Amino acid sequence: MHPVLFHLPFVGFPIHTYGVMIAIGFLLGMQLGAREARRVDIGGQRNFERFIQDLTFWVLVSSMAGARLLFVLVEWKHDYAKDPLKIFRIWEGGFVFYGGFLAAVAFSIIYARRKKWSFLLVADVLIPSVALGHFFGRIGCFAAGCCWGQATGPDFPLAVQFPAGSLIYNAMVREGIIAANSAFTIHVHPVQLYESFGELLLFFVLIFVRTKKRFHGQVLLTYLFIYPILRTSLEFIRGDKARGEDVLLGLSTSQLISVFVALCAVGLLTSLIIRRARISGPTTETTPAASAR
Repeated sequence: MHPVLFHLPFVGFPIHTYGVMIAIGFLLGMQLGAREARRVDIGGQRNFERFIQDLTFWVLVSSMAGARLLFVLVEWKHDYAKDPLKIFRIWEGGFVFYGGFLAAVAFSIIYARRKKWSFLLVADVLIPSVALGHFFGRIGCFAAGCCWGQATGPDFPLAVQFPAGSLIYNAMVREGIIAANSAFTIHVHPVQLYESFGELLLFFVLIFVRTKKRFHGQVLLTYLFIYPILRTSLEFIRGDKARGEDVLLGLSTSQLISVFVALCAVGLLTSLIIRRARISGPTTETTPAASAR
């Protein structure tokens, strides 16, 4: 774990690994989206690529704000009520992906409508970039020691420990799990890396679906069905319980949001099926001879 990647020469300003990973994910995702936009807008008459580039900047802003806001709301009583200025220390980590995702989707819908682009087309172009960016983001989480997993035995092959200064270390000291002078935390699951690997697989699945898609929204639907399953499964071995454990019916905050997202996917799929049925209309005509049969 390296929360600080390096310090700038002469000034000594720390460059945090979490921020670097977020930046890498954003830049690669933006380039990937722009490349797909060029392919979609072959004629270039409406400059779809420029629209996507503008949108990705505002998606970054809205998603960071939404992700931070949801984290602060969930953690308010445990942490931020005592030190409100800590809200602005984003280099320490502390984001909830779903908060950023929902904020970005809401903004994208509004922005696409204002610019007269189909949101479903825009979503299919950008959603693989979301998975790729999340892949790098979870690596950043691991470096910062946030979003940690449950305790596991030291003999578990993938077990990890985090040093002093990490978010998990501070939480364990506060909860009395380890002493304040401990060198490391207890052994835990590297759930951040589990999800990072899952996001990378999801990214390749989305790219494949995008090359074979038959209607706008198909790539988005694939993401909305698969990611909630991945997230809900990993929530069962998450160890940062202060972020909303057993909020309702034994489900965590993110699991409840996963259910909501999956239901939205079902609703969107139903809407698309109905729309396509109305557009296509009857495929055959009934003739008197056919009726007699």
